[in-house]
This record gives sequence, C-alpha cells and structure tokens, in this order.
Amino acid sequence: MIFMILNILIGGGLIAFSFTIDSHKSGHNGNPLVNLTLMLASIFILMGVALLCCLLGAPDPMCLLLGRLTFLFMGMFCMGGCHVVLTFESEKNNTFLKVLQWILNIACLVFIFFVPHMVTGFSIEDGTFQIMSDTLVATENIKITWFNMYCLVCIVGIPFVTNLMLLIRAENTKNRLLRQNLVLMGIGFFATWISYALMFFACLYQPMTFSLILLCLVPQLVIFVRASSNDQIWGKSLIFRTFLRSVLIYILPSVVEGLIFAGLRMIFPNRGIVYYILLALGTSVVVFVWVLTGRRFTRMDAMRDSNYSEDFENAITSIDFEGDPAVIMSNLRAAFEKYVDTTEITLAVDADTGFLESVFTEEDKKIAIPIDDPCFDVLLNLKHQIVFRSFAEHDYSVQSVRGDLLQLLDSTNSEAFIMLNEGRHIVGVLFLGAKTSHNPFNEYDYKVFTKLYSNFFVVGYYMKNIMNESVVGTVNREIRMSSQIITSIQENMDYIKNPKIDAGYRMIPAHNIGGEFIDMIRLNDQKHMFIIGALNGKGIAASMSMVILKSIIRTDLAETPDFKLLVEKINTFIRNSLPKGTFFAGTFGVIDFSNDTMYYINCGSPALFMYNHIYNNVIEIQGEGHVLGFAKDISKLIRIKKVKLSEGDIVLACTDGLIEAKSLRGEGYGKTRVQSQMMENATFPADKMAQFSYDNLVEFTSRALEDDITVLVLKYLGGK
Repeated sequence: MIFMILNILIGGGLIAFSFTIDSHKSGHNGNPLVNLTLMLASIFILMGVALLCCLLGAPDPMCLLLGRLTFLFMGMFCMGGCHVVLTFESEKNNTFLKVLQWILNIACLVFIFFVPHMVTGFSIEDGTFQIMSDTLVATENIKITWFNMYCLVCIVGIPFVTNLMLLIRAENTKNRLLRQNLVLMGIGFFATWISYALMFFACLYQPMTFSLILLCLVPQLVIFVRASSNDQIWGKSLIFRTFLRSVLIYILPSVVEGLIFAGLRMIFPNRGIVYYILLALGTSVVVFVWVLTGRRFTRMDAMRDSNYSEDFENAITSIDFEGDPAVIMSNLRAAFEKYVDTTEITLAVDADTGFLESVFTEEDKKIAIPIDDPCFDVLLNLKHQIVFRSFAEHDYSVQSVRGDLLQLLDSTNSEAFIMLNEGRHIVGVLFLGAKTSHNPFNEYDYKVFTKLYSNFFVVGYYMKNIMNESVVGTVNREIRMSSQIITSIQENMDYIKNPKIDAGYRMIPAHNIGGEFIDMIRLNDQKHMFIIGALNGKGIAASMSMVILKSIIRTDLAETPDFKLLVEKINTFIRNSLPKGTFFAGTFGVIDFSNDTMYYINCGSPALFMYNHIYNNVIEIQGEGHVLGFAKDISKLIRIKKVKLSEGDIVLACTDGLIEAKSLRGEGYGKTRVQSQMMENATFPADKMAQFSYDNLVEFTSRALEDDITVLVLKYLGGK
C-alpha cells in the first residue's frame, strides 16, 4: 500500500513542481518541460492506480492494461526528453527530430501491446511486485527479459546516443552559457542511469521497490528544468559563494542541532522531561542564532547571492544629487559594478547638437551617437526601453533594425543599454558593459532595471539639464536646478485662454527646489484639465519625480480619455515606478465651459475652497479623498465630484504648506485665514489673489518658509 501511495504523492508533487517552471521560456505551445513534467506526473498517478487495482484484486486484464499503459507512457516520456534536449535553444524547427520522436513513440506502442513476449502479466503476489515477461537472453549469471530490454533501450540506449549528440553540440558551440547548460543536461542523463542502477540494486532487498522505477526519471527532469532556466555561468567565485552560503547558513546549523540531539541522547538515554526541555532550549538557541546572523552573513560580499535587487535599489536610491556630478556618476558605476557585476557603464545624454554624448568618461572612451538613429525610433514605438544583446540578436520585433542595434552595442562596447526617454524625447542612454563573470544579462536583470527605471531616468535628466560639464562649479547648482525645473513646468503648461475664466497661481519652494507642481492641459476648445499637488520629499529627488510624473500624466492622458481611469493609472505608476515610498497628495480637475461645470477628484488634497458670489461665502468642497501611491487598487477609494460654476465664483486649491505653516508663536495659519483672504481679495484678478495669499502668509509667519507653498486660483467670469 505504501508504494501505491508514494507513486500518487510523487505525481502530485510533480504537478506542483510544474507551476514553478517558467512557462514562457519556449515557443507558442509553451515550455515543453512543463508538458514533460505533467506527463511524468500522470504516469506516476497511473502507476499508483495500477498498483491499487492489483491490491484490490481487480481482474487481471484490467491490471495488465493499466501496467502496459504505464510503461508505454514511460517510453514516450523518455523519447520526449531526448527531443527536448536536442532542440534546446535551437532557433530552427527541426521537423526530422519531431518525426523521429513519433516513430519511436509508435515503436514503443508496438513493443508494449503487439509483441507477445513483452508484458504478459502485471500483479502483486505475496508482497512482491511482478511484471511478467518472456526471457530474451539467459546465461548462468544473467537473465534478460523482453521488458528489461525495453527499459534498457528507453532509459539507457536512446538517451546514450542523445547524450553523445548533445556533448558534440556543446563542444562546437561558442556560447559559453549554452555550452554549460548542454553539459548540465547531459549530466541529467547520467543521474538517471545511476538512479536506474540503484533501483535494481534495491530490488534485491525489497522487490516492491521496482514499483518506483519511474523515480529514476525524476533526476533528469529536475536537471533539465534547472538547465533550461539557468542564465548564469558557474564560475569559481559563484560556486565558492554558493558552497560557503550552504555551509554557514544551512549545513553548520544542522550539524550543531544534530550534535545537540546526539549528545542529549547519550546523557539522557531514558529521555525524561529534562531531556525534552534541554532539547527545546538548544533548538531555540540554534534557531535564534541562525535568524540573527543569517541576514548579516548574506550581506557580506563573499556570501552575497545573485538576487541583488534590494541591495542595488538601496544603493541607487541613496545617491546624493546635491554632490559633485562626477561623484554621482562614480556612485552609479560603483553600484552597477558591485551588484550587477558590470565591467563598466557609460551615460550618453542629449547634447542639443543632434547627438547623444557621453558625460564624465575618460577622453579615449567618449562616444557620440546620432539621436535620430533608426533603432531608437523602433524601440520608442515598441515602448521597449531596456535592450539586451540577446533581445537584439533574436527578437522578431526588431528585425528591421537588428543590424543597427548590434552595431550600436558593438560600437559602445556594450552588452545592454537603457534608453531614458520622456515621451518620444530621448534624454539619454545608459550603456552597460559585459559582466565580469561573462554571464549575459538575463530576465532577472530586466525586472530589476524595469523596477528602477525611474531612478535611472532621474540621473539622465539631472545630467542633461543641470550638470553640463562646462559650467560645473560656476554657479550654485541647487538654484540652477530650481530655475530649470520650474521653467520646464511653466513652459509645458497650457495656460487657460478661455474668456470664461481667469487663472493664476503661485508656486514657491521652501528650499529652492521641491516636489510640488501645477499643470494645466488643454483637452479641447471647451474643456481644460488642471492638476495641483505635491510629491512627498524635498530637494532634487522630489523635483525629479515631479518632472517624471508630469510627463507621465500627459502621456497617459493621450491614451486614456476616461478621467477616473487616468487617475487610477497614475496611482499605479507612482506605486510601481517611482522610488519606493513616494506618494502624491493633490487634486485632479476638469472644467467644462460648455455647461459651466467643474469635475474633480480629491487625491488627498488638504483643502479645496469655493467662493460663492451670490451668497458671498467660502466653503470647502474637497470632500474625502485618498493620496496616490499607497493603495494597489484605488478605484474604490476615489470618486468624481462636480460643482456648478456661476459668474463671480472662485475656486482656490492649495497644498498643505499654506494651511499648516506656523508663526513664531507656533500658531497655525489654518483654513480660516485662507477663506478670509478669498473674501477680502475677491475683486482682484486671479493672479493677484494668489500673490496676496502668499504675501499674507509671509507676513503671518515672519520667518523663512519651512514647507513648499503652492496656490491655484480659478476665477469664473461666466459669459464675458
């Protein structure tokens, strides 16, 4: 009974294992190793059912049929495994091998069902598993049945020939990673042969062990899967680090726990209450030390594994943009070299000369690339900013510019590059040299680079717009940064020119630069959008995120006409693409002049005031809202509100810097003062109202501002 249960459990385990296999590694029919795994799982379960029928005394023909089906599918699995390894990472669809596989499958069918001597019985008698088959060869020391020969051909013979072909291919390939993975697959066959020999040896002591014959196929399957997913060359340093990690993190604690267990067994042979208390105490100490030191060990360079995402992100996000630009590039290089294992990186930015030119590189390594290179246009259309050499060599979508891409990589001595673009404008390109381990850039690298893309963009934007090498050190960098960021926002703003409204604003950063912004976007002749808000944080990093967000809003708006869906997409972008912990608090609004209505969504705005000309009072209309960047699904947390506008009505939106500012005595400015200012200045133009609000705040605080101040005033003029 236990062998029947083991077969079914192993089958279930293989089904679970199939879900861990990368299903998009191969062609349109999916990864063949997933299908192969599920096939072996089905064979294990079929073997379990066949054994159950034998145990329950089912009719002999039924048991024989199930047994024959089990071994037919076992043979087909072996043929499938040979086909998978022979076509591994082959760009051509080899029809000959596919036809040969089916010929061998049919041969298995013929041998199992139509050769009269092959399998004549399948049963369990007196606790012994029996597969009846006529003798093919018999000597004094050796007896080989037809079934033994079938197993030898399927498990050893044909895989042996396949292995020779595999090793010949490995010897002739120039790709080191492919050669290593082909050899690894060959080792998979050897593992199966060793398991098969051990299975026969075990049968001498327990005949029922042969009911687990399928188990000898599991090692080759696992190794095939490992080889197909492996994307790094196993150099000496990697093997050493892996061995060291295994010893210190897993083997050593296990040995210590084993010694504690053995020592206590010797001291307390009767295993009384003291024994169990000391065992529990010793185990607790081992676990405590393991948890306490395990993370510290993995932080050491000698112990670090290849999953560098967290450490790399910390290194990139900790770059100080208020330092010297050469130091910034040096820190960026150091992060890539330490965690990504690159030999070198080069940043080329738009020099406004029609070329991308490298910055802060040695004279003999300077590069200049035409910004109108045709491959950039194709990549922008594909929205594929991260390019690896493997993608350039094999992906069909870039077939038209494959030569240009490979030439670009070769001319820059790179194996990958990251295109930093704002819409269709290329700010810069970050070129990455080969890895010191000679490993290619892989899917894990792609995921990490995608996650940190906004951080790379910040560096590129900073170097292009702010840190021109020829003027470094001539003026205060932070003032220049503030001026250029604010100018960039103002120049790209679609000022409202509709005669029905007068708009004005003030945006004053507390420390020369900040993450607050206002944007106005013309939708059509009758509709205009406005956004006011703030990204958390101060200084250059917050301003860079603000510039990126402003660009993304306009890009998404072109693709997403639905107002609420636009805000949802912006929330997703902030949460997934901007530096971890970034959030936006503010208001998105649309004014429809055709029906004199303002639609708006409160995204954590501290206040949105409306002055009603008829009643001569000011009320808050922001309602409940939720900041963007925290919730994964914000659709249920935000809603569109609307308010009718009449001639003389005034809307004032502001950030928390205005409301929460404090005087020297610690008194808050508060919403009441904002409302009073609206009432007092209602007769002035919108721009003057915004300025007066700021002036009154400065007079109230009587000291330098501690937070950024942003005020937007919309004065509705009605039918004028």
